[in-house]
Amino acid sequence: MQKDIKATDASAQAGRGQKPARRKGQWIGAAVGKFFTALGTVAPGATLRLLNKLLFTPSRPPRSDSAKALLATAKVDRFTVEGSSICRYRWGEGSKRVLLVHGWGGDAAQMTEFVEPLRAQGFEVIAVDLPAHGASAGKLSSVMHFQAVVMQLHKELGPFHGVVAHSLGAAALAYALSHGMTCQRAVFIGPMCSYDTVWAHSQQILQVSPGLISKTRAHAESWLKIKFDEIEPVRLAPAMKAGLLVIHDRADREAPIEESEKLVRVWPGARLVATEKLGHTRILRDPEVARQAAGFIAGA
Repeated sequence: MQKDIKATDASAQAGRGQKPARRKGQWIGAAVGKFFTALGTVAPGATLRLLNKLLFTPSRPPRSDSAKALLATAKVDRFTVEGSSICRYRWGEGSKRVLLVHGWGGDAAQMTEFVEPLRAQGFEVIAVDLPAHGASAGKLSSVMHFQAVVMQLHKELGPFHGVVAHSLGAAALAYALSHGMTCQRAVFIGPMCSYDTVWAHSQQILQVSPGLISKTRAHAESWLKIKFDEIEPVRLAPAMKAGLLVIHDRADREAPIEESEKLVRVWPGARLVATEKLGHTRILRDPEVARQAAGFIAGA
């Protein structure tokens, strides 16, 4: 079943004035593409290592004042996963817990819109800065780094009643669910469902050749000891037991909504809610999206 959510005035306003940044990004991408193309002809091994480092090094965006204020109300501690110190935030106490999992280049601050609606439903809420994100340690990260943290949280604090996950965090959550993690209900916000799309998006940004991005993908698979095709959420979905709500914006440029449409067709009992004019990250700040997510987790 599909339902539309319209952008609130505040979330729509937040998306204005971005075109100049995109034009600048395209210019930079062209320069980067020429550099790697030239380097690849004389030093192919070094080129793959540099591309791998570039693609698996996330940015750490500044946190808004409102997100900082809400994070300041959390109980903050740290735990270690695969030698890296991970920052964890907890709100409230309760027998039922909900985990918030951010996406690539995000952090726990991005997920703070969901805290109060979930607390109002009586849940203890837990969020983390994943490896090389936010206040957590590390320089490189990946879906496998994400999954390792999720599995450790499940071991220490699970089973979780529910999980709200964004973008690549949703892909990591799907992989964790296929490897022993359990929860009753999950909400995926703008999930990454196809790694082909992720790599195509990377190629578009860097403006390198299909052959070079294919070699970089193979290099990454060797490093992470996985095959991306084998861990795609769409491939894992038919065996899932958790209830799933997917909320996805029609104008999402990073994760096309068509991928979520495929996901809900193969995930037993899943349903999709489509939003308008919220994009890939503004959707996380929309109060109606947070309200629907909390209601679904609570069983409403």
